[in-house]
Amino acid sequence: MTKFILHGGETSIPNEHNKKFYQEWIKDFSGDKVPFILLVYFSRPDETWQKLEKSDKDRFAKFTNDRKAEFVVANKDMNKFKKQIQEADIIYFRGGEPQKIVDTMSAIKGEFLSLINGKIYAGSSAGVMFLSGYSKSPDKDWQKWLGLLPVNSIVHYSEKFKDGLEEFKKNHPDNKNEYILLPESEFVVRNY
Repeated sequence: MTKFILHGGETSIPNEHNKKFYQEWIKDFSGDKVPFILLVYFSRPDETWQKLEKSDKDRFAKFTNDRKAEFVVANKDMNKFKKQIQEADIIYFRGGEPQKIVDTMSAIKGEFLSLINGKIYAGSSAGVMFLSGYSKSPDKDWQKWLGLLPVNSIVHYSEKFKDGLEEFKKNHPDNKNEYILLPESEFVVRNY
């Protein structure tokens, strides 16, 4: 079973929700455990990865009282990525463009859930969308994604999505997935 921490986006906002998000990554580990955290930036342009790594390390340190951790940035070579997943305790998919994630991981999409089995998966925005059966965001209407989890999601959720959600449900009566509505900086935890 994998612990999924599904975040609505905007991890940069300094608030209690985001603090708890980063703390949730490590809450199941003993204090002396140094977790191996795999940072996945497939949703973003390669030239931004170094900056993203610094910001994630800084946020993690800030919100976890400088908890020691080993960080590695994911490799786009899927054989190397699979080895990195095996070594990781926590896999974090940062937000951005979900289609870029799907395109990068197309060769392993069928085995991804088994690769992360027993680990902690943290995903923000696009990191939630690509796993969903269907997902919506402020700049993307409902789209079908990989359907690796039995959820339909709205990231960056606000009340303005309510009517569209009801319309989608009405037009998809056979879809039995859980609907996860994720406001910015908020998250839910699911085990699958």
